[in-house]
Order: sequence, then structure tokens, then C-alpha cells
Amino acid sequence: MLEKLFSLGYSKTFAERYYKLWGERALSIAEAMERPLPRCFRVNTLRIEVPGLTKLLNKKGFQFKRVPWAREGFCLTREPFSITSTPEYLSGLLYIQEASSMYPPVALEPKPGEVVADMAAAPGGKTSYMAQLMENEGIIYAFDVGEERLKETRLNLSRLGITNTVLIHKSSLHIDELGVEFDKILLDAPCTGSGTIHKNPERKSSRTMEDVRFCQNLQMKLLEKGLSVLKKGGILVYSTCSLEPEENEFVIQWVLDNFNVELLPLRHGEPALTNPFGIELSEEIRKARRFYPDRHGTSGFFVTKIKKL
Repeated sequence: MLEKLFSLGYSKTFAERYYKLWGERALSIAEAMERPLPRCFRVNTLRIEVPGLTKLLNKKGFQFKRVPWAREGFCLTREPFSITSTPEYLSGLLYIQEASSMYPPVALEPKPGEVVADMAAAPGGKTSYMAQLMENEGIIYAFDVGEERLKETRLNLSRLGITNTVLIHKSSLHIDELGVEFDKILLDAPCTGSGTIHKNPERKSSRTMEDVRFCQNLQMKLLEKGLSVLKKGGILVYSTCSLEPEENEFVIQWVLDNFNVELLPLRHGEPALTNPFGIELSEEIRKARRFYPDRHGTSGFFVTKIKKL
């Protein structure tokens, strides 16, 4: 079993970790990650209704199936030519987005008129989905440190017709300097990205436990900042595209131990791990959700919904 993981290119450290976490299933997760994911897209309802766009694309020979957790989301089953060269794409009627990435904005449920933060926004997929769910009303403060990636975000938002978003070229560790209290916050946290090996195969061997610890430390700091500017009764959705419990369940256990919060249930995905590596965690953590390439046909993904009490 470990031999097979080695032959796929996993380092000894991570092959052994995954075997400890999932046993035989580790191999089916790893094998599923060798296959490219279907191309998925979201209808931009700020510009067109869902049936209107699906009709236009069907006429051109595109076929697709619904994303179970996103009313506006579809994954292509037939793409006669690149969907990104269609006038529909170029005029901002749709946005290319991975299916699991559509879940955090849906879980957050931002409403028109609310004050929302996106703590790690570039290239703008989740930001633009939130703006769409808010019907371009209210305000989103979207933070990112990468200048080039923010340029890309700006282009994406303008193509999609989004007008309720302020882009801030700064780490969201400075979010408290705004002096704003937020109704809702999305933290799609910087992570080791071990759930995206289908796109970045080099991560099988290049990542170390040092990287995991570095990310965990940053994730905790970001969560602490986010919770400090969240209104009482406000919601923070935390997500990563990492498979590592240290960046997911352990971080959420730390939040439960140190802040006055509760986890809210989520419908989609598998319950998060409550006994990773034999370490007992709160049963509450089952309310957080994991997405796996072998079962959900997505990248490896983690989502949790936190309410500040």
C-alpha cells in the first residue's frame, strides 16, 4: 500500500500520514487525485438568469450537470470547444470555478446589504460569488497580499459587473485597522494545498511538516483577527484546500477551546475527522465538512461554519 503511494510520487512522510488517516482508502484518494477534474462554472446571475445561460450554452453543444451544493454551479460533461472563448464567458455571464470552491460562499449565505470580509480574496472566485449572492448590495472588503493576483481579481470583478467590493492590497492580519464590524467573514485560508495535487503534482514531494506548521500558525492568527472584528451572532466560514488535519480539525479544535463560538451544521461533504492520528477531538467537529476527490469528484477541501456567541 505504502509502496503504491511512493510510486505515485508521495514523500515517505506524507504517504505514511495518509495511510494512518485513511488506511486503504488513502490509495483511492491519491489515485483520484491523478485524474484531472471536470471543468466547472458558475452562472453570473448579476448579468443573466440560470435558464437563460444554460439554453445559450446548450445551443452551442455544451453539456453539463449541476453542482449539488450550488444553485448557479455546473460541471461540463461535454465541451466541444473551450468555454472561455465563448462570448458568454468574455462578457461575464459565467465564471470558471472549481465545484468545491463554490461551497464556502454558499455556506456563508451573505445577504444583500450586509458588511462582509473576504480575508484572502485573489483571484476573486469566492468574492464574486458572494457579491452575486448579495445582489451587488452591501459591501465586501476583499484583502490580498499579492499585487499581481489583485490585478487579476480587479479584472475578474469588472468583467462580472461587480460594484460592491473594495479591494485592499494588504494582509488581512491588518483587518482590525479598518475599524469595521462585520456581519459575515470568509477565510479561505492560505494552506499547503495538498488537496490540489491534480493541479500541482510537485506538492506530493516538495511539502514538509515545516510547511504545514507554518500554515497552521498563520491560519490561527488570521482566525483570531477575523473573530475579533466579527459581530456577536456573526458567521465566519473557514476553508482550506488542504488534506492535513493540522490545518483543519486541529485549528478548529483550537478555536473551540479559545473563543466563545459554536459550529453550525453543513449539509454537504463528509463529516470532518474527530480522531486523526489517534488524537481525540470534540464531537462538535463532525459539523465541519471534508470533500474528497474519490467520493465527491472535487479537489480535497475542508469547510467549517463558525458562529460567534
